[in-house]
Amino acid sequence: MQYDITDITNGVATIQYSDGSSTYIQLWSNMTEADLDHLAYQNSPMNLRTGTSKPSFLPDGPSTRTAAVQEGSIIIEEKEPWLVGRESAYGSMPQQLEYITENGLEAWQAKVAQIKADNPKT
Repeated sequence: MQYDITDITNGVATIQYSDGSSTYIQLWSNMTEADLDHLAYQNSPMNLRTGTSKPSFLPDGPSTRTAAVQEGSIIIEEKEPWLVGRESAYGSMPQQLEYITENGLEAWQAKVAQIKADNPKT
């Protein structure tokens, strides 16, 4: 698959593909040509990739199918609003550890209690 590098600004290359779509790739000083080509491929639109095969049950032309839940699959349900609020307020694991390191465990426990009070289970 061919691609063009249309711009490099602040170590980020703008890549444009033959269908007109584009992406950005972070460059690094010891990057190889193979690294760049690999990232360009990974970020390419699926319709431009070659060498992929289709399952035998699909015809070559258009077809209509019915979406269905696969038996034994796990269905991810929408989270309750109180849980979304708590997870957002807690922050990421690194943020939580940083808070504990800078403020102590007791301060974190107090913050958690406040987060739970602000976002009660319904």
